[in-house]
Amino acid sequence: MSHTRRFAPRGVLAALASLFLLGACASLGVRSGAAEAELATPTPTTLKAESYQKDPRGKYVLIDVEHNELRFMDGKQVLWSAPVGTGTGFRLADETHGEWEFSTPTGVHFVQYKELDPVWNLPDWFFIENKLKVPPANSPLRKRKGELGVAAVYLGHDLAIHGTDKPELLGQQVSHGCIRLSNADVQRLFHNVQVGTPVVIVGRAKVVHESADSSAKPVKKAVKKAPAPTNPLAKLSTAQLLARLDGQLKASDTTTAWTKTASELVERGIKNDALALRGILSRAGRAEGTARSREYATFLADAFTRGSLRAVVSLARIDEAARARAASAIVHATMDLYAGRLSQPGAPWPTRRVPQERLGPAGQAGWKALQEAEGVYRATAAMNRMLTETAAR
Repeated sequence: MSHTRRFAPRGVLAALASLFLLGACASLGVRSGAAEAELATPTPTTLKAESYQKDPRGKYVLIDVEHNELRFMDGKQVLWSAPVGTGTGFRLADETHGEWEFSTPTGVHFVQYKELDPVWNLPDWFFIENKLKVPPANSPLRKRKGELGVAAVYLGHDLAIHGTDKPELLGQQVSHGCIRLSNADVQRLFHNVQVGTPVVIVGRAKVVHESADSSAKPVKKAVKKAPAPTNPLAKLSTAQLLARLDGQLKASDTTTAWTKTASELVERGIKNDALALRGILSRAGRAEGTARSREYATFLADAFTRGSLRAVVSLARIDEAARARAASAIVHATMDLYAGRLSQPGAPWPTRRVPQERLGPAGQAGWKALQEAEGVYRATAAMNRMLTETAAR
């Protein structure tokens, strides 16, 4: 998959020299299993990458194409970081289909949707690059599983952060424009972000060739294709996973093993495992350290977004103190991942996802806990805004 700049066929290139079209990264029409928000995509405020570096706000993803590194940020705090693969900057030309530039675009982007086990819809350049006949747009020959890793976070029609079966190449300019992460890290990021989360791409990529029309390919080491990922946690019972999570959340070191355990529990919980969902909700606020606690809250927000009705009922079925902690974590994580104004109609307030009238008596306590947490969040935001305005006078 890639982000590409696509140029006109050479026969008409001179007439269209000032124009270019975005090429297909993966022709992202396939959304089977996509975890899309139940609300309309939030309309974010107009922001520039520089503003995030000078005055960071909330949670967002920062990608440095100069150093090939991704950082999941909470304000100025780095919650975690990992090496990535970014665009080579090379160009590919074809007299019939046009030209593509395989670069990773800088600037502020926003998560459009995300998907587990994504399917790659092969773009034209894939066939041209591999000297194959380009099939029709709807041809089954374009569908390929496994190439994008275990998950993908889409920033647009032709740009995504996705996994890879070649982790040895991370930290280099090796992609067709998209951002590659290890499968473990992209699964983690999948739970961290929501629709509307800002992804800030900064830096100046190294120049890997001089000719603007170069169609040369980057030199890569011969790497054996990694075997399909396995999930050893799938063999454990939910009770065993929850016990495992307890120990990992309380660990004093910086291990990230808890993210895999939490991921398995989230996936079980939003399907049909009530014990798993209640278990992860009731553990809100129990993680060791501020960074781990804040990131754990994003896993709860993900579980709520993808299974809102089930999550509200589960909130009502845990004890009152745990319910308040979980509701607060969900509200804070959800709204801190949103770059728009809190008053916008599309703002993703959790209570908007589940109308109160749809809930029976068993779910009312969960909905009210979210409502109370939203009230606290609004009041705190208003107070911070007033203090900022006062200080600016």
